Amino acid sequence: MFTLNYPLLIEHILREARLYRRLIQRLQSRDHINIQREALEQEAFWNQIMAEHAKFIRGLLDPTEEELFIIADRFGNEFDKLTIEAKEAIDRTMHDDFSRVTRDSLQATMGIRDFKAQGTEGLLECKIKSIIIPLLGDHTLREANHYLKLLRIFHHNY
Repeated sequence: MFTLNYPLLIEHILREARLYRRLIQRLQSRDHINIQREALEQEAFWNQIMAEHAKFIRGLLDPTEEELFIIADRFGNEFDKLTIEAKEAIDRTMHDDFSRVTRDSLQATMGIRDFKAQGTEGLLECKIKSIIIPLLGDHTLREANHYLKLLRIFHHNY
């Protein structure tokens, strides 16, 4: 089958679907959930999603949008590091690690959310050259806002 989607995008979508299915199955079976571990697993998941969003944005920009390349690359690298930190914290499950990782993820997510909001506006106003449709920009912005909501819950509770 031929597609114009990146293989990483297909994996990205599948990973989101698997998370949703896993959450539904856990709710249905009334599994006991270790809240702190679940929160860190969610952070690792969403940090990876945010990293991939930055990489997808980078790959869909016009080659002349060099300043936006730099910003997208920075976010991709930052969220790659945060993904690793969250995964390492899962194994340690120490309160200090959890708080620091969550605080760092919260700061980075506010930054990428603002980048996505400005990008979506720039797309709608035809100020950014790319092959990104505004609906995709809005989708990634909504996911950043969803993740921010989760992070604020995690940060408040721990």
